[in-house]
Amino acid sequence: MSKLRLLAHPRPAALLAAGLATAALGTLATFGGSATPPARPDTTTDAMYNDGFNDGRADVTGDDNRDGRIDEDERGWDCDAMGNRICGTPNVPDECQGAGAAVELCVTVASRPAYGWTNPDGSRVDNPAGRARIRDLDVKPGAPEFPSALRTLDTEWREHH
Repeated sequence: MSKLRLLAHPRPAALLAAGLATAALGTLATFGGSATPPARPDTTTDAMYNDGFNDGRADVTGDDNRDGRIDEDERGWDCDAMGNRICGTPNVPDECQGAGAAVELCVTVASRPAYGWTNPDGSRVDNPAGRARIRDLDVKPGAPEFPSALRTLDTEWREHH
């Protein structure tokens, strides 16, 4: 008779344990991983697959650092078919033409508006917009000192904003 009484009136702890077990199994079924990973195209023959992965093989032509992935700026990268498909640096102002590796910083500095500040002694400093500041530099794009001059302009702007 005691077995029948237990089945008719289960204990709250038993109900809680059964509920938690059911919830855990439901969660695993919903969010658990698949036994087989989804198939991925072979990027050694499919140049249109655009993330640069080659399924971990380090023998793919164009994977210069042999890490199993063709990254941007490696010989195997095709900017028309891989990544975001944006080739080159868009909207480079004339002041930054020929800046080489410093082109991104040059574009950033060139895009800044005119700004100024007041010194502790009350004197005022006003600077023109970024493009004018680049034109006023003593060094021009392509010169070895150009990246350093850009970093100086960038640092000054950051200190006052």
